[in-house]
Amino acid sequence: MKFKVLCLHGYTQTGPKLRDRLGPFRRGLKNQVDLVFVTAPHKATMIFDDQQTSADDQCMAWWNQDENGDKVENEIMQSLDVVKNVLEKEGPFDGVLGFSQGAGMAAIVAALAESGEMRGFRFAMFFAGFYPDQLRLFGDLVKERRLRVPSLHVVGESDAVVPCVRGVDLAARAFENAQVLRHAGGHFVPCNAEWRKIYQAFLATINLE
Repeated sequence: MKFKVLCLHGYTQTGPKLRDRLGPFRRGLKNQVDLVFVTAPHKATMIFDDQQTSADDQCMAWWNQDENGDKVENEIMQSLDVVKNVLEKEGPFDGVLGFSQGAGMAAIVAALAESGEMRGFRFAMFFAGFYPDQLRLFGDLVKERRLRVPSLHVVGESDAVVPCVRGVDLAARAFENAQVLRHAGGHFVPCNAEWRKIYQAFLATINLE
């Protein structure tokens, strides 16, 4: 049997874009995981200067930064509805994986799952992640007790988009059983042979029963 994993993309990405970027990851772990890629429901309002986009490109977001707190909250709730719909229709899922803003969204989903609002996960994987301030919308889910789900946090020491200290902060503040690993690169998921062995080893510690 293989683990079924919910995958949440980064800001300005889509599910298919993340799937393409994780090609070596998918191929290297094909005997251990089935990955399901979900696309966020909101159009990203900020496109970075160095992004190569065309008129046909979709640039999506789980939420957009805005001074209007109600707007941010509404976008997150709508994104959660999308995620919950996938969990209900395609679940059960064993794990959740998030990249960049998707890692922030995955942390919210993992916290809600552990609170009993949705089915829990066996593990969580975060790449270029950060502690989402938006967790405050859901009360003290991680304030009094860190999440117990086993988690792997991979951060890039040269990440200019999400500094690696933010990924370390996510692990320290929100997760009890966190493993933090660093790579020398920037804002991406390391997928070479050495890293694939690391991911395989992490998954081997998770009980499939």
